[in-house]
Amino acid sequence: MKKLLFLLIGSSFIIACSEQTEINTGKTHQDYLINSTDSVKIFVREFQDPVNETLFPYPLLLIHGGGPGAIASFDVAVPNGSFGRSLAEKGIKVYLMNIRGWESSTLPKYEESDSTLVIGNHLEAYNDIKSVVDFIKEKDNKDKISLFGWATGGHWGGYFASKNSSDLAHFISLNSLYGTNAPWELKQYFWHEGDTTKFKKGDLFRTSDKQGLVRKWMETIPVANKDEWRDSLVMEGYRKTAVSFGKDTTRMTVPGGYREESFYMSQGRKYWTAENINVPSLIIRTELDFWSRPDDLKAFEQDLPSTVERRIIEIPGTHYVFLDRLEKGKGELIEELVGFLKME
Repeated sequence: MKKLLFLLIGSSFIIACSEQTEINTGKTHQDYLINSTDSVKIFVREFQDPVNETLFPYPLLLIHGGGPGAIASFDVAVPNGSFGRSLAEKGIKVYLMNIRGWESSTLPKYEESDSTLVIGNHLEAYNDIKSVVDFIKEKDNKDKISLFGWATGGHWGGYFASKNSSDLAHFISLNSLYGTNAPWELKQYFWHEGDTTKFKKGDLFRTSDKQGLVRKWMETIPVANKDEWRDSLVMEGYRKTAVSFGKDTTRMTVPGGYREESFYMSQGRKYWTAENINVPSLIIRTELDFWSRPDDLKAFEQDLPSTVERRIIEIPGTHYVFLDRLEKGKGELIEELVGFLKME
């Protein structure tokens, strides 16, 4: 079932792109394009579960990382492939969004000859998150929402939380870098040969083929038979979805600015500080993660205000834990989120 809707909510013109009912499940989702700054349209998906009652007081917004966008990450359309729906089945009202330039979210016009240009930076992401948070609060008649960011999404979400804690009931970061100087294995891929403390400017966008999207995932799974750790159907759905947006459907193309900010964060640059996050915070790192570092957890612990309720933990799993099998970390991740989001 599909239908087009046009809604006017507050000052934002909302386009509800489609409502789709999954065959034999009764679960639905509603898609929206909402206005952000710079004439950008931001894609938002709302999970609607008519079977399970919403048991949590605040909706949860999921933010993707610097690689594939939110649908590829959190709503792969294969059995056991949707992290978002797994959370919705627990009674959480779940939304996901794409930052500008990811999947169906649009980009503004840039002056690409500008040597200082960083496409997909934390300030742009802030504007997009703020637009979506305001939309959800008004639509659901809530004074706050909960925010979950994975990898670079935790960086973007952390910046938002440091500026707008009053909008949030909870802040959750999974496998995210934080601004502390510590070894980072990916640093060598981004530094300038003449000065390894400087980022090497290159393409404004990141591109990756289907094999490149899963290479690090496969390398970090510590068993020979990868199917023991992750479902091959989920993996294939993940990378097939990731490359399905844009003109070239053999490759994923996304803004590349997150790489520059990550490079400098790994050396201790603070684009924001957790000292300004005044909301209950859950900071998670998986044991096999290649992006975040144990030192990031320590820095979060040190910087978060002592008055803030926090839980800072390592759990089993890879960087892509929400796509791993339940017994390989995803189940524990879901349990941690459910327990934390019950806090008011």
